[in-house]
Amino acid sequence: MTHISEYATQAIALSANYLKATPETALTYACEAIAEQEISVKDLKSTEIDAWVEEISHREDIDVPSIVVTRKSQHILATAHSEIHTICIRGANTNQVTVLHEIAHLIVGVSTHGVVFRDELVRLTRAHISIEFASFLYSLYQSTGLEMSPWPASAHQR
Repeated sequence: MTHISEYATQAIALSANYLKATPETALTYACEAIAEQEISVKDLKSTEIDAWVEEISHREDIDVPSIVVTRKSQHILATAHSEIHTICIRGANTNQVTVLHEIAHLIVGVSTHGVVFRDELVRLTRAHISIEFASFLYSLYQSTGLEMSPWPASAHQR
């Protein structure tokens, strides 16, 4: 079994690939990518995204965002637009983490990837994917030096 520090080292190295991102954002993206690689998450076809987002929105007691599926991009998987409460998915397929990443942006109302965003993403993955995935992502964030709130905070339900 690989130790979390080895995954953290991989994430730090991978963060160098996100050239246009701030160091914090690059590391956040890299941690998510490593977590997705190590713990499988469900892939979603564009026809499944709306129903899953609606289910999450009802469970989280948030307004259901509009989902727009556009052509695939080499560099952008998805974007959230808080001002119009819309998530734009790039390409016909995505995965659960990408969708929850964008929902986290809508919930916290910021486009940055700071501690408030990461806390919300961990909470969402815990509630809608698995405790195992959330715990791994949380540990990875912490092991790479990214600030996180205490783990019990991720269990908070609205």
